Amino acid sequence: MSQKGNSCLIVLVLFLAMASCGPENSEEVQAPLSEEELIRVMHDSRTDYYNNKDITSLMNTYSESAVVLSGTLQVASGSEAIEDLIGEEMAQSRGIQNNLRQTLLFSNQAVLWGVYEWSGMSADGNGEIVTEGPYILELLKEDGSWKVAREMWTQDSEISGSVEWDVIPEDFVEDSEWSDEMDSLARLYNRRDPTLLADFFSEDALVGMPNHPVVEGRPGVEVFFENHFNNTTDVNLDVSVRSENVLDEENVILTGYLKTDTAGGSQVEGRSRFLLLLELSNPFEVAAGEDAEWQIRWMIASGQSLFAF
Repeated sequence: MSQKGNSCLIVLVLFLAMASCGPENSEEVQAPLSEEELIRVMHDSRTDYYNNKDITSLMNTYSESAVVLSGTLQVASGSEAIEDLIGEEMAQSRGIQNNLRQTLLFSNQAVLWGVYEWSGMSADGNGEIVTEGPYILELLKEDGSWKVAREMWTQDSEISGSVEWDVIPEDFVEDSEWSDEMDSLARLYNRRDPTLLADFFSEDALVGMPNHPVVEGRPGVEVFFENHFNNTTDVNLDVSVRSENVLDEENVILTGYLKTDTAGGSQVEGRSRFLLLLELSNPFEVAAGEDAEWQIRWMIASGQSLFAF
């Protein structure tokens, strides 16, 4: 073969070698995960840690100042208390499934809505418990990693009597500066007009009440309270806001207590802890100098009873 032929052959071999390596190399180069994808990975790993009873790895997903608000009203603040609470529950567990439904990002914070199903033995070991319902996670980005700053869940049906319930404090003092917004919720409830009350919730609201399936959307909220009002009389609502987490100018997380009692407060009907996401409903009007109006986008309440049917 001539020298020219040899040169052509070498070029052809190099070209084919480069062509065969190209697609393989391109598959090895992966784009970095988005923040929402990183949150999903962290969220799903928590479920794996729980089901594998790996309390050490699970605790590493919490921030140092994290707070857990359980569906049976226990409160655990800080690593040691959370490990005691979750560790005891984990020991009784036969497994949990967590289905993340929505993620909202706010700079170095995020809020997650999902639903869970948990099964395990009762505290006395005499029976099996299956419970399910919605949960909310508040996340904080620390040193490049997403951590759980607060979590809360409730159940959509009654739990067996063998479950131990904590007690909600009866003092409604030291209210937050956001109390005025939540007083509007109480006033609308006490007018017993389900349409007006539903207007306090966003069009795509998600509401988890104790012992009731998740209520979705403003029409669903209206039906919920219409059924409630048709089956109760002379019941008033009192709201106490105990803490707030301002996510940005148009979104804030509030926690506190709800109490329903008969007119005059002669008998308490229900007491519950709540965690909710408020969103600004009219940002354009506020920018023009009008008063702010807020609506509930997500809400979870936990307790043995609250709104009777």
